Amino acid sequence: KRIFILTFFVSMAQAQEKKTFFGLQYKPIVPAAYFDAANISAKWDSFQFNLSPRYSYSLGMVVRRELNRTFSFETGINYIDRNYRLNTSNSTINLNDFTDFSLRSYEIPYQILTNVRVSDNVYLNVAFGTSHNIFASDVYSEGEADYIFIQNTLRRRRIQMAMLANIGAEFRTVKNGILYVGASLHRPWDEVGRVYPEYDNFNESAPSVDANFLEVPGNFVTIDFRYFFHE
Repeated sequence: KRIFILTFFVSMAQAQEKKTFFGLQYKPIVPAAYFDAANISAKWDSFQFNLSPRYSYSLGMVVRRELNRTFSFETGINYIDRNYRLNTSNSTINLNDFTDFSLRSYEIPYQILTNVRVSDNVYLNVAFGTSHNIFASDVYSEGEADYIFIQNTLRRRRIQMAMLANIGAEFRTVKNGILYVGASLHRPWDEVGRVYPEYDNFNESAPSVDANFLEVPGNFVTIDFRYFFHE
């Protein structure tokens, strides 16, 4: 009985040390050629196409649950808005046009985080995990100058998986919560979608197996800003 009572109180004390934090985060997306997240170009039948990322971001909430003094588990939900511009040109028919469109999705991450204390209030963090990404819909848009130029972006699947990696530093206060700055890599297992450009009779069979398309890789790097409220 004494051993049981002692074990019970030790377990309660350890459980009380494990904290749960709720936070908000904003993550601008940075185009990075090293991770295949920059411009994509293709040329077919005198048509030149260039798919370039525009200003994009991720916004959401984070829940962190401490597992022990070293490791924590993080999850939450994020809204991701990725914006693109598809430029086209054809000197034969004097074509020079573009169309803007957005690929929106929701992300549910699962990460294991480890931290190292470097001063009284500063911790360095490294996290690794996966995420479920739910894509809202396929996307259609028309050219800015000529409505004959169109594009259809088809998502590969509604729900797709991705690998997550993160590194950062946070400043912990006793009463004012936690301030965090870091960077993350989001890398899906495969491309997230395909862009099918069309103009008049060019690529009129799109979307089909034989049609021309540009792959949207889905890789991106973010700069992370987080704020965790005091427990």
